[in-house]
Amino acid sequence: MNASRTRPYAAGALRALSLTLALAGLAVGTLTACGSVPSPEPLTIAVTGSMAEPAPWAPVLEDLVVRHALRAADPGDGTVSVVVSTDPEVTEVDLTPMRGESEVEQDAATARRQVLEKTARLRSALTANTPNADGLDLLGTYRRALQSTPVGGTIVLVSSGVQTVDPLDVRTLGWNFDAAAVVRELHRRGLVPDASGRHVEFVGLGIAYGTQPGLPLPAAKRITELWRAVCTASRAASCTVRGDDVPRLPSASDRPVPVVPVAATPTSCTGTFVVPASVTFGADDATLQEGANRYLKPVADSLKGCPTDRVVRITGHTAQVGSGASGFALSAARARAVRDRLVRLGVDPDLLGPVEGVGSTRPVVDNMPGGVFAEPLARQNRRVEITVTTKEGPDPS
Repeated sequence: MNASRTRPYAAGALRALSLTLALAGLAVGTLTACGSVPSPEPLTIAVTGSMAEPAPWAPVLEDLVVRHALRAADPGDGTVSVVVSTDPEVTEVDLTPMRGESEVEQDAATARRQVLEKTARLRSALTANTPNADGLDLLGTYRRALQSTPVGGTIVLVSSGVQTVDPLDVRTLGWNFDAAAVVRELHRRGLVPDASGRHVEFVGLGIAYGTQPGLPLPAAKRITELWRAVCTASRAASCTVRGDDVPRLPSASDRPVPVVPVAATPTSCTGTFVVPASVTFGADDATLQEGANRYLKPVADSLKGCPTDRVVRITGHTAQVGSGASGFALSAARARAVRDRLVRLGVDPDLLGPVEGVGSTRPVVDNMPGGVFAEPLARQNRRVEITVTTKEGPDPS
């Protein structure tokens, strides 16, 4: 009888002991999980890489992706999604450091070395640009990046921000735009993307290069204000504009975009417009192509507002193709063609001063590194510069 009474008691004790052990195991598992390094959140890098911007790679970007990959706990955790404005597909680049095929590398030095080696594939994906007639469209690139990034993820937008596509075409907005008013209009038209739950970082805002003249500080600040306002309006979890410098490395892109005139207004008509020969002239030809007005009309419209104490000098440049200077005749002919077209577009001929061709004597970059011709660099040197300065001495008129 005593034995029969003790069975339920023993069974209950066993059940209690089992429950205690289960809870203890759960607690240990929970503590272990809390103490482990969490897997990285999804990371997307989106670029508008064009001929008007430096190559979309910088130390700040490398630091971001390396830290992301080194937080990987499982295979694939270090993957970075790449959105390029000219490519309809999203490219996945896996930077996860691996030991064999199924285990993440745990040795810190080895893991870092592997990640750095893999970033070459990422750089290649970021610069895989092809010609596209849509112009520089950061808003559209932002929207595509959001579609590719789950809630909780981070989007890094690498762009100068000098958009040349409606509804944020800077040529249409003008440099005196009010960022808040522009975003209100976007809201009214239902064009503000939804970034809820994502973190957004901008790299390179206001940094133009190549075919786009550099932005003076006030213009660069306006661009920064505009995209910060767009990000805030899109309800992103956070909006960060990184001030890290982006090296002025020549873009590998073949994608031309319109030039946005800067530093030439009725009150401050000075500066240089760069007209890219690669998108306005054919190879070894001084005849303006059919679409040249797309680049020259904004310049002409700005020049029309210049006061009479200004003078416009037009200078043609070519790339170096051998050991010596060359291209004088071609560069001069292209400069004259640009001058004639500006007159046809309404610029007062009296405003236009000297026209010259200097061939390959004033390169922007060395397009013969080590004596070897480099086409991506040569494209930066083939240009016509339209420089507006104040006349020396009294106005003869």
